Amino acid sequence: MSISSKRFTLLLFFLLGWFTGCGGGGGGASVAVGAGNENTKAAPAPGGGSGTEGKKRFELTRSVALRFLNKATFGAAGEDVDALMQKGVTRWLDEQFAQPEVRDVYLKRMIRIAKMYDPQMFHYDVADYLADNDHVFYDFHDGQTFRLFQYFRDAWFDVTLKAKDQLRHRVAYALSQIIVESTSEPMLYIKAEGLARYFDLLYRNAFGSYKKLLEEISLNPGMGVYLTYYGNKKKYTNANGVEVYPDENYAREIMQLFSIGLNQLDMDGTPKKDAEGRLIPTYTQNDVNELARVFTGWDLKRSVRYGVITKRHGDFTHPMRSVDKYHDFGAKTLLGRSIPADLPPLEDMRKAIDIIVSQPSVAPYIAKNLIMRLAKSNPSPAYVERVATVFKKSGSNLKETVRAIFTDPELWEDFKQKRVVKYKEPLLAYMQFLRAMHVKPLPYWYTEAGGKGRKITQPFFHFGDIYKDTAQGPGEAPSVFNFYDNDFVPNDEGFKNHTPPLHAPEVQIQSDAILINFSNRIRSALFDREEGYTVGIRYGGDYEQFLEKKRIFRSERFLIDAKEEFECFEKALEGDTDGDFKNVPLHRSDDNEKANRAIRALIDFEDMKLTGGMLSKAQKAALYDNLKDTMWRGGGDSKKGKAYFNAIMPIIRAIVTSDAYMVE
Repeated sequence: MSISSKRFTLLLFFLLGWFTGCGGGGGGASVAVGAGNENTKAAPAPGGGSGTEGKKRFELTRSVALRFLNKATFGAAGEDVDALMQKGVTRWLDEQFAQPEVRDVYLKRMIRIAKMYDPQMFHYDVADYLADNDHVFYDFHDGQTFRLFQYFRDAWFDVTLKAKDQLRHRVAYALSQIIVESTSEPMLYIKAEGLARYFDLLYRNAFGSYKKLLEEISLNPGMGVYLTYYGNKKKYTNANGVEVYPDENYAREIMQLFSIGLNQLDMDGTPKKDAEGRLIPTYTQNDVNELARVFTGWDLKRSVRYGVITKRHGDFTHPMRSVDKYHDFGAKTLLGRSIPADLPPLEDMRKAIDIIVSQPSVAPYIAKNLIMRLAKSNPSPAYVERVATVFKKSGSNLKETVRAIFTDPELWEDFKQKRVVKYKEPLLAYMQFLRAMHVKPLPYWYTEAGGKGRKITQPFFHFGDIYKDTAQGPGEAPSVFNFYDNDFVPNDEGFKNHTPPLHAPEVQIQSDAILINFSNRIRSALFDREEGYTVGIRYGGDYEQFLEKKRIFRSERFLIDAKEEFECFEKALEGDTDGDFKNVPLHRSDDNEKANRAIRALIDFEDMKLTGGMLSKAQKAALYDNLKDTMWRGGGDSKKGKAYFNAIMPIIRAIVTSDAYMVE
């Protein structure tokens, strides 16, 4: 079964003005989101990679190295591929696991960005804002509610695009799609420092125990607000004589979505069934009621009063506080086990989480979710069981679980056979493009038009509304169920008629509008529009001189580097890289043979750089046929400009918006 050719042909038609019937499944790779070796029995996960057996298991070509890194990081440039091939998979993983944690990395970056934009508003030191005191983001003025989320989004991109500990951040992002907290709760848009603290929490626990992660997220103020259990009270009778019971929202979701799922699972992730063939629920409504009693008496620090927060009141950066007056200290029964009476609220919570994490379904549920977010949309039961076994035996240790995911024999057989087993999330596809192109923030810009405002000279990444172009953004899931449904099956015969049906969750959010918006975003990154909305590649001249002339403000601020592309093109064009591009034709009547040869070479180069060689022969031929004999068009009088606008830019854009790029 192959991915429909619709994506590739539609997008090339849109961006290059032509239509072709080229398919997405030919050439050197099987472009299909397959289910893997479904009937394979569980086998030991691979061991170390330093010996002969390890090298054989983790055989690395440049293509495999790139595909591995695109799963384990936010994207790879050429030097990252070189490093992985030199070190090997085991050493690379060990080094990533050993990278030191950067404490408060997201919140610190957000605070520093806020201080750069508005030093009068954010006048305390970073340490003051991090300390457990009253120096929190209280004092809003006009427009500040919008800006705080922008500061968080800038901080998230700045951290994830630059970080050396890519694997930890990538796992944190995967966890954010299992344990969701988002701006679908408006207060987290207004008080976006809560999202920075949430990602710090996921990052800190990404290689730790899942049990500890659940404990910390249960005290997270953003989660308390998002799932409405801050200000939760034990059962009481109100002024009208009506009995009011504790809010059940978090009690339900911590079980249904964050730990055990709706139905009991075998270790291989397949549902258990009773004697009548019915699914067996993991919990009952009574379990929800009892767990809701555990999550009573918790409130944000510095609230107006118990359970009352405003834009100016409520600390979103420190763990919630317990208030004994509102906590239910009675004995409780959860999932068939007892929690004794009179425990302190924190101990009450920890006992409940102990019971939840001890449930047999937790290991396969979390293992399968992480595999689907990091590696493969349709893992075989054997793959799930191997990873779940590691999760269980290690005491829910996420580092060992992640290691098992990335060293499993099924994944490496997929690499070896060039099987495509997952669609890329649009947000990750965009970030991988940026990192492949050596993205850097602008060296400076201004806070007001025409350079009238303050000059920002500490470069960081700034992105606008990424959600409208990718249907995703950090902390912007539309609900607690994430951006898409893990069980989503596209309306396509190849997916529906497979036994069992094949899931492709990421496809659920890729509408025609998103495909077009994504393509336009890539174009904006590659095309310097002169108005300053986006500065991508400067194909000639001094870009700093250009920046000073334009005095850019409020733009998507980054630079991408096409040096590799220019050198590849010129080397094929004339055998050197001196930058004169003397053989670029300036007129229709000029000889195009050498330029056409350079176009072919650049297509091959970009295919390997961006997809790991996954473009089919038909796709490469279609792209070449569209671009050949056109080098004389556009680009002004600059031969380097013609090379960029007539070859480099359209080739990159066509490949990044192709189906071969948008799958793993």
